[in-house]
Amino acid sequence: MDSGIRLLDTDDSSITVTWPVLSYSSSVKYSLQYRPSNSATDNGIDSGGSLLYTSLSTELSDNTAKKKNLTGAGHGFWFRVSRGTKSATRVDKKSMDYVGHACRRPFQVLTMMEQSRRMEAPSARIDTSAVTADPKSYVAQVSWSGYQDPSLLGYKLQMRENKGDAGWATVAACLSGTEVRKKNLTSKYGYMFRVRPVLQGESGGDEDNLEVSVSEGGNTIPYSSPSVVVGRRKSRSSNSSGGGTSVDLMKLFQGLPNDNFLAKGGISKVPVSEAFANVDLVFLYASAHWCGPCRKYTPQLIKFYNDSKSMYATAPNVTKSIEIVFLSTDHDISGFKSYYASMPWLAVPYDCSLREKLLSLIKCTGVPRLVCMDGKTGKILEANAVGRALDLGRFAKYLK
Repeated sequence: MDSGIRLLDTDDSSITVTWPVLSYSSSVKYSLQYRPSNSATDNGIDSGGSLLYTSLSTELSDNTAKKKNLTGAGHGFWFRVSRGTKSATRVDKKSMDYVGHACRRPFQVLTMMEQSRRMEAPSARIDTSAVTADPKSYVAQVSWSGYQDPSLLGYKLQMRENKGDAGWATVAACLSGTEVRKKNLTSKYGYMFRVRPVLQGESGGDEDNLEVSVSEGGNTIPYSSPSVVVGRRKSRSSNSSGGGTSVDLMKLFQGLPNDNFLAKGGISKVPVSEAFANVDLVFLYASAHWCGPCRKYTPQLIKFYNDSKSMYATAPNVTKSIEIVFLSTDHDISGFKSYYASMPWLAVPYDCSLREKLLSLIKCTGVPRLVCMDGKTGKILEANAVGRALDLGRFAKYLK
């Protein structure tokens, strides 16, 4: 398969894509567009009319993106990406400036039935107790919940290096258990894993279909969503303890563009190594501008944030310090920018894949949602504080 955009994951209404790094400049931005495939013979070329691409973003800083709310395209979807800022309408007449699909075929979403039969994403972690001959290699421990089906034969496990030009590779075709150790891993970018059940009577599947779908086809069950990335080596800045910031907490925010949060409504940036220095309580705030209850709750949270900051500045020995990180659930980047402009705390950039991972981590199924965490360990202390008193004293009791 050629170099280009690859399918990372899909469900019945969204597609996650990734692509090779097009520039090693720390300030590079990507322009990503998509369009529905018009027919079985559609080759992905932008020729106007129904074959015109729509811009998803012109300011992506990560080389992975997820497009949600995809419906009504029986022939799949095309994506293309370029380096640099382009117009948000007919993005660029020089279509050769864009990188298309590596497989030269449109990506497919799953049916609702296929989605309902998928397994949960496996759990993956680095086995720190493992002894390896190569000091630069490591061992991943991967596990998953058992699939309940009387015709179950085992599990098919795949892995992928966390690079834009890397594809999925099969680790084992039919594992009998629900846990495996993958040895001799060496990539500094880390790895992710996915799994599917193998059932008696499977037929019609072909791994070539995985270039455009998470299903091998036939009557096979699609693969799960990917696990978290494990084994990624931190940049030098993120190895710092940040003047009291827990390494455990910083692990939670691995994947930020250049290891920076947005700050002050988007007009500045703060390194993750400095963001939580000497912070006792960290809150993740999932919210969206389109949500009426969110717009009512945000002013209350701003007052709580400003009051708490003021109290700590005045009497740091008798109160707790806090920080809030905004996780947008807005439908587009313009909604995010408009909403975040009014907020005084940090934010994960809208176009960063970490935002979706954190929303998944906190099991966000509705907004507003305010998750309280220990600022040293990252442990969740309160799963959702919305609807309860915004009282710093109440939150501080969790740390005693």
